[in-house]
Amino acid sequence: MRILLLLLTMLGLLLPSVASAHVVNEQTIYEDIQFSAAKEPIVSLSAIGVIPYEHGASLFKPNDPLSRKDLAYWAGSFQQLPAASPTASDIAKAAENAGLVSSLQGNATYREVSQAFFGGQAKVATGQLDSELTREAFVLFMTANLDQQVGGNAAGHTNGTNNTHDKTLYEMAGFTPGPAGKIEEISQQETKDAEGKVTKTYILQIGGKDWSLSDHPKIANAAVDPALWKNKELVRSWTQKVGSNEGVMQLLIFDKQAAGLDLGAGVGSKETSTNSSVSSAHGGHGGGTGATAGGGHGSGTGGTTASGHGSMAESGHINTNGGTPEAVAKFPFVPLILLTALALIGGWLFAKRKRKMI
Repeated sequence: MRILLLLLTMLGLLLPSVASAHVVNEQTIYEDIQFSAAKEPIVSLSAIGVIPYEHGASLFKPNDPLSRKDLAYWAGSFQQLPAASPTASDIAKAAENAGLVSSLQGNATYREVSQAFFGGQAKVATGQLDSELTREAFVLFMTANLDQQVGGNAAGHTNGTNNTHDKTLYEMAGFTPGPAGKIEEISQQETKDAEGKVTKTYILQIGGKDWSLSDHPKIANAAVDPALWKNKELVRSWTQKVGSNEGVMQLLIFDKQAAGLDLGAGVGSKETSTNSSVSSAHGGHGGGTGATAGGGHGSGTGGTTASGHGSMAESGHINTNGGTPEAVAKFPFVPLILLTALALIGGWLFAKRKRKMI
């Protein structure tokens, strides 16, 4: 028995844990937005951190009124406001204290959303300022104002910095437009940290250039398996500098016209693809920015999902060797051989013990 335990321990040491990209799209981010007009923008706003990650939340509740408490939590989380704790209630209280909202009671209005995220500078239709809005309407309103520049000193809108330069929400989250066009090749690169944990990074070749995919990217109009993206048209994307890598892809919006092949019917759109090397900052329905949603308090920057205060980070590595996932992925012969050996040894020990009992 001791020999068997020793062999099991050796097997555990020989099989390093492997982590690869955890991709989220509009079909998987929430269970109740499949028929919502805001499902793609929800992905985008979650990517930038405007809608923060909430552990265990499977429903977005698009038709529910947007409460002031939720608005305060979302705005405070995006602004990375110091709070007594990383809980939603403490972050909401910090947002109230910072003047992003006037109260945590009742439902929010367009005026209050404009104040919380844009320092009152958002474009609001005449007569709509004091109207309450649903959570879905919030998403569409935010999407329509993503190009709105916000003064860095307006209503505490510094996002953790002292820079008072006017910025869009994209810039406040630290993201820049990434590549667009056909995904020509897909490969993987393995890296190992000091603890032996292996991370597989997807590398997308677009316009002849290699781009690293975030560990936790948000996408729209494509399957969550990056291996299926070859030859698909990327309409626009957003990247972020992570370490020495200038362009880690955090948010990818694919051509809706071809999305039905992966996501089923009802995904079509008038939006067309483009072959330009850099996507525009906005365009069409559902513009957003490219960050992996920060957990709890703070917008994300890719890597492992973090809850509570702070952002997430990842190590981006560019692979210039090309190749497809099929060429990179190798059959796990060593683990299979070890498991077979363990089974044979275990059977032999069991039979030996049984003979002694007889």
